[in-house]
Amino acid sequence: MMTQTYAIFLDTFRYLRSRYLFWIVLGISAIAAVALFATYSFTPDGLKILWFKPIDNPQLAQGTAGRDMFISGLFNGFYVKFWLGWGAMILALISTASLLPDFLSDGAIDLSLSKPISRWKLLLLKFLSGMLFVLIQLVLAVGLAYLIIGIRFDLWIHAALLGIPLLTLQFFYLYSIAALISVFTRSTIATLLGTLIAWLIIFLAQFVSNSFIKQAYSTQELLQRTEQRIVRYEEISTERELSSREQSRLNSYIEDRESHQSIYNFVEPWAKRSQSIILFVPKTGDLQKYLATKIKAPVSNEFFGLFMDISNEEFRPANMDKETMQDALEAESVADRAVRQISLKKSILSSLLACAVLLGIATRRFTKRDY
Repeated sequence: MMTQTYAIFLDTFRYLRSRYLFWIVLGISAIAAVALFATYSFTPDGLKILWFKPIDNPQLAQGTAGRDMFISGLFNGFYVKFWLGWGAMILALISTASLLPDFLSDGAIDLSLSKPISRWKLLLLKFLSGMLFVLIQLVLAVGLAYLIIGIRFDLWIHAALLGIPLLTLQFFYLYSIAALISVFTRSTIATLLGTLIAWLIIFLAQFVSNSFIKQAYSTQELLQRTEQRIVRYEEISTERELSSREQSRLNSYIEDRESHQSIYNFVEPWAKRSQSIILFVPKTGDLQKYLATKIKAPVSNEFFGLFMDISNEEFRPANMDKETMQDALEAESVADRAVRQISLKKSILSSLLACAVLLGIATRRFTKRDY
């Protein structure tokens, strides 16, 4: 059995390596890691990129918390989310999409079925071969970024290594869909397009759910802040008569409270419904949320706040005062952090259950079908 397993894995690796995408992905990962983490340094006054003139920014100065936020923000927002979570994942699907269809094609499958090994084990080993191929890529890609950050900045983000199992699990979710489509169609194009379409649907479902959750938390935070300001003005009114400006502000806050309450009453039930809907699909985005939380990556307002005061009047709508703008920004940050708070156990177990159903259907189809 071990000899057969080794032979299947070796044959799969030779097949995938011949497609050159393995080396392309590794090459792009190396370039991305170097570009994001090895092309700049921190000075006592700010940031220096390559040989260019240093950028004075006390928030990014060497030894500050802003420096660590900047690095973790780049790792999470660009290296993991955009490259490894999307770009590399799509290339991995392209490189492995033909693995099962070619294996199931006429002629190739006859030779495999002649071996003394059960059909379900044969399909499982082919599936795991593709998974192992991607795992090796992620070990090298994440490991390289981890080492560059640690050596250059003496910042060892050990939680970043969680990206290896989490992103591998993300690919497992997608590859389960690919396996099902492959068994039924035996077409590389159908497998790739079907998997990408399914991923897009999952992404849109999670995006809608995240949007409702974010809106609910943001509105709730604004509601609490508005209520606090109303209470403050009402306390002042018990001590003295409010000025016309203060009375106008109080009336404005009362109107805002009613508006926020109305929005919250509408959004909050939909946030709960959306979470129930995505419970039964493989939740690829949850894994990246958990990783962002573990490496303490800043949310968008915190990251961009390292470079500019986004509460400044040049970024403010004309009809919004600084206090209201600050409340809106802080409420958005609270909501972004709330969206990241997931039950990893619940997310993984429900996703694995969905994948088990997909693989179960694929295995039954493969074992019952005549080739």
